[in-house]
Amino acid sequence: MVSASSFLVCALGLCSYASAKTVYFAIEVAWGQVAPDGYSRAGILVNGTSPGPALIVDQGDDVQFYVRNRLNKKTTVHFHGIEQLNTPWSDGVPGLSQRPIPVGGDWLYKWKATEYGTYWYHAHYQSQISDGFFGAIHIRPRASEPRPFSEMPGNQQQILAAEADPQFVIFSDWMHVTSDQHFALQQRSNVDLYCVQSILFNGRGRVNCLTPEQRQAALAPPFRGLYQALNASLPLPNGCLPFTPRTQTVHGQPAQIRPDQVPPEITGCSATNAPLTDFQVDASKRWVSFNIIGAASLVSPVISLDQHDLWVYAIDGRYIKPYKAQGILVNNGDRYSVMIELNQRPGTYTLRANNFALNQLISGFATVTYVNGGSSGGGPSPPKYGRGDAGFSSDGGFSFDISFKEKRAVEGANVEGRRPTRLSQQIERRQQSPAQSTSRPYFTYGGFPVQPGPGTILLNQTSPGVVPFPNVPPSQNVQQTRIFYMSRFQAPYLWTVDGDQSYPEYPTAYAQDRPLLYYPNSQEANNNNLVVKTRNGTWVDLVFVVLDLFGPPHPMHKHSNKAYIVGQGIGNWTWNSVAEAAAAQPQNFNFDTPGLRDGFTTPPNSGTPTWLVVRYYSENPGAWMLHCHIQTHLTGGMAVALLDGIDVFPKRFPREYQVNGNGLGRRRRGIES
Repeated sequence: MVSASSFLVCALGLCSYASAKTVYFAIEVAWGQVAPDGYSRAGILVNGTSPGPALIVDQGDDVQFYVRNRLNKKTTVHFHGIEQLNTPWSDGVPGLSQRPIPVGGDWLYKWKATEYGTYWYHAHYQSQISDGFFGAIHIRPRASEPRPFSEMPGNQQQILAAEADPQFVIFSDWMHVTSDQHFALQQRSNVDLYCVQSILFNGRGRVNCLTPEQRQAALAPPFRGLYQALNASLPLPNGCLPFTPRTQTVHGQPAQIRPDQVPPEITGCSATNAPLTDFQVDASKRWVSFNIIGAASLVSPVISLDQHDLWVYAIDGRYIKPYKAQGILVNNGDRYSVMIELNQRPGTYTLRANNFALNQLISGFATVTYVNGGSSGGGPSPPKYGRGDAGFSSDGGFSFDISFKEKRAVEGANVEGRRPTRLSQQIERRQQSPAQSTSRPYFTYGGFPVQPGPGTILLNQTSPGVVPFPNVPPSQNVQQTRIFYMSRFQAPYLWTVDGDQSYPEYPTAYAQDRPLLYYPNSQEANNNNLVVKTRNGTWVDLVFVVLDLFGPPHPMHKHSNKAYIVGQGIGNWTWNSVAEAAAAQPQNFNFDTPGLRDGFTTPPNSGTPTWLVVRYYSENPGAWMLHCHIQTHLTGGMAVALLDGIDVFPKRFPREYQVNGNGLGRRRRGIES
């Protein structure tokens, strides 16, 4: 039977009856000199831009994704959230599904768009995401896919039309050193460098600086007590939690750190005047859909739009019953699709990314401008500001077209060891008169509600009332349970999932030359500290216990199929199974309407261990990664491998995807060393 929403989708001409097609998509990645926040350094460009171009396909399409590597080091591409059903060789993880793409080499990834929704592609070699190597993926749902919008107020035709024509809102964070330089600085200083210099929307942002008094005032109330417990008086000039032995513990003991080896590019703050992204929305259409992608390496901000409610209708690509909120806590790798009613006075409104975490007091901004608003002239022009150091209320910016401008990759760009120069020293400053935004925020610079209470709803992983659409609960018949004890490991910047070993990423990935997909019986594949093997057709519980006192939340990402978030709590994990834990603490579990996601975040540790439980069905044999998506944690070893369906593990591979292949049916080329 065709649902009413499906019929309306087709009646509006928003569906296609054509059979699945093959979509060809090609990228070339290269270093270039970039200044997304007004500070120039080398970055990775994807077809000349960062973020890279969006891949937009229909559910059921076959995708052929070609990569040419013009970098000076190896790389791979992962398709975040794509389940890779029956294509485990296209997941893009070195040491698991492939050998890396060599310098000067190329690769063809092939996979089927089995699921609808918003996803993204990004590098999966060391921390190349942090250098700008990522882009959006959107898979348009089949017309027959039931839509959840009937539970929303408003004109259904307008809402469906907005869903069919979404805008991508990709926020990321930016450092003033390259990812390799950053890792080297961590080694030299023995410090977990958990801060960035700016937050970008679609590749644009600026450095905002606060006075000491403003930093003190902007610090969210939940973190003020933690500052006292950590003997930290005030955030550093860039908002960073100070690097002290108490904030850099290893196995519960203060570490011997060398903060004097951390340069001002990491902790200082020099405000810039770079342009901000402006999202133009057509008010005559009444609704707009934003597909929000959390591409940040370190920060986990609250996303909000002044004076507008956010109707969240999909999380990690899957529909939910629409949920109205004023802000969304978006962790690393998460995707949220939101519907926004354009019911305010025509004008320009501030889009905010306010980091809500202990590691750093920092925010990024963009603007949303109404066009076709009905009145001649539209409304007030976009607010303009000074250099970004006028205080934490100076959060508007320039208005200009969102389309990515072509950037030419700079041949021979110096990407190793050179201290970057400020763009403000190279170009004439834009002179602007300071002003204040006329739009009213829901959240402060520190990510806390301006007016706490029922009128300001923050959607997060534990929000009650978030129900999948349709809702299909997990089985209660679990065949396997694995408990992980997560913490720092041997050094403040090294991490472990299992508790006994770090998963190597530097200088080479674990099993890089003998990927576990092809060598499931190797010594590396039989390392029980770093590898979990499951049987096909079984339900598996994964329990994550965070032991680090005052340890950060860990946004874990599971490759291949999604998992249900069935429980979380505070305190020691003392049970042998999830069933035992649920019997003891039923209030901390949800087996009826759990979220089904590929990303799930452990609760923050405020001096007491915390835990998180997810459940998934092993049904896609292959070698998959499970890891923290904070890039410094991943490169520090916070990962394990899942060898799903080991009893029916792949033994035959397409000719072009043999262990020495590259998907092209010809010999690999490039520099392997």
